[in-house]
Amino acid sequence: MKKKRSQRLNVVLDLARRKREIADRYMAESRQRVVQGEQQKKQLEIYLQEYQEQFILAGQAGLTAVAMQTHSFFIAKIQDALLKQEETLRQARYQLEQVTEHWRQAYRHFQAIEKLQGKALSAEQQLQDKRLQSEIDERSQLQRTRGI
Repeated sequence: MKKKRSQRLNVVLDLARRKREIADRYMAESRQRVVQGEQQKKQLEIYLQEYQEQFILAGQAGLTAVAMQTHSFFIAKIQDALLKQEETLRQARYQLEQVTEHWRQAYRHFQAIEKLQGKALSAEQQLQDKRLQSEIDERSQLQRTRGI
């Protein structure tokens, strides 16, 4: 027996659902990378600010040239790490934009298939209702002709 259109669409709907679920996971992972990147950047900024304040206090107390150079070198390393973290964060945000667009497409595709299946079910139900009504009309007609 030939499967109904709505039943055949179940396979397509299931595939669309799986793609949407995969896109959901990718988006969650991508968002998590952005959040972690922002946290790491904030930590580096706080660490840099604290170290600069320590450098200023140590400088007021008097530093040797070697100690001053060491502090300056370390501050430069923190600033470099901060720049690298900002670049990583920029890339993570860009990737999130790409993943979000992919998620939107997967979600729209799923909704379209779901709507199409709903229409198919509705059409099948209307056809079944018409057939049932025809049967009822035929039986009613037969009963009238027999009763006469």
